[in-house]
Amino acid sequence: MLSQRSKILAQYFYIFSVIFVCSGFFLAFITYNLITPLIIGYKLYSIFYYLWLLVPIIFVFYFLLFLFRMYLNLNAESFKSDIIKLFEITAISAFLIYAVLFMFKVTYVSRLFIGYFSIYSFLSLILADYTGRKLAVKLKRRGYSIRNIVLVKGDNSGITDISNFPDIGGIKDIVASSEYLGIKLVKEIDKKDMDGLIDFVLNNPVDEVIFDIKGDEIADIKEATLLLEEKGITVKIPTNFIPFKYSKVSFEKVGNFPVISFYTAPEDDIRLFAKRLIDIAGSAFATIIFLIPALIIGILIKLDSKGSVLYKSKRIGKNGRLFTFYKFRTMYSGSDELREGLINDFSRDGIEIKLKNDPRITKIGKVLRKTSLDEIPQFYNVLRGDMSLVGPRPPMPDEVKKYSIKQRRRISMKPGITCLWQISGRSMLSFEDRVELDLKYIDDWSLKLDLIILLKTVPAVLFAKGAL
Repeated sequence: MLSQRSKILAQYFYIFSVIFVCSGFFLAFITYNLITPLIIGYKLYSIFYYLWLLVPIIFVFYFLLFLFRMYLNLNAESFKSDIIKLFEITAISAFLIYAVLFMFKVTYVSRLFIGYFSIYSFLSLILADYTGRKLAVKLKRRGYSIRNIVLVKGDNSGITDISNFPDIGGIKDIVASSEYLGIKLVKEIDKKDMDGLIDFVLNNPVDEVIFDIKGDEIADIKEATLLLEEKGITVKIPTNFIPFKYSKVSFEKVGNFPVISFYTAPEDDIRLFAKRLIDIAGSAFATIIFLIPALIIGILIKLDSKGSVLYKSKRIGKNGRLFTFYKFRTMYSGSDELREGLINDFSRDGIEIKLKNDPRITKIGKVLRKTSLDEIPQFYNVLRGDMSLVGPRPPMPDEVKKYSIKQRRRISMKPGITCLWQISGRSMLSFEDRVELDLKYIDDWSLKLDLIILLKTVPAVLFAKGAL
């Protein structure tokens, strides 16, 4: 319920913020016409010539607020960190708006006007954040959409074992800090006083009961939960007694059976769908952009050495799925037959080969690898759905056989063209370091992180940082 209310509140904040940004648009127009004529001697056209810009502005700001997962964890301390994120959102928005103007060759929109708008939009977002918080608290304190909570304490004074989760605090702390969500702790009751719990629920407005108990105490509350169900009261039981370290948790029904799901790889269907849409759009755009360069590269490969233009190999995808992986050929034909011997002679980890002067690589192959142009055909893999634009690099089947249990978690997410370690040193990193970065990506995944990796990949490729 907390997460659901948080998502709903976030949507209100998104709409609220976009309205403030639109106000900043009109303030920028007024400011330009008041100040700029005194400097350069002319004003903008009528406001009606610029109203169409509000469409991409609304879309870009709303999408970035969603992408940055703003306002999902509102608390009194998060306002300062919000300011940094809002500055990032404003900077990216200004860049995208400039890109739209350049793409459609709109010359009558002054870049200075967009500069004014960027300043006002940043200030508007801060004002919307501050005003929204004040309004949310005011409405909740007046009783609007308040949810009354009863906390039932288990043994050991009801203190939740949070040794595996030192950063989140106890259940009581979390409930007490949820003022923005309209969560109100109205009563604390000991588990041994079940009669007192039922009596309080029958005679007071209560929306849900949280049992802060351990696993071996569940049998003690069975009768109470059935009575609460009869009355229509929501019951929640924290699963802190299950010692998962990395897993996220979701609840669902399989048939009529309630099921608790623990997962480490992303399972948010909405955001994964958004990731897939970005993959399709990005790979389609890249295919068009690199069509001519790809034809030229194909000719150069043919002229440089014998063999096919494309290199095809079997790779491991999400959770062990096998797929055909495409690259431009950068090695002499038959080089795969030498791979096992080179691993035995030169590999530090027995899994990968990273030679600075690999004898298998052709002359044009060295250039393609240095510039990452050999990976252009992988956009086809992305379009097919085998890969994503961002994700852990796809390993070969023989590599996966040598993985430890922990390292196998690396293939729990769809592989990608670029990843966290490719912007953090690429081939200069050890295999263990790359695995750690891949696992960090899986644990911290968000659309915002994908965007950051994509933006940082461009300079990493242009300057061949860490490439062999």
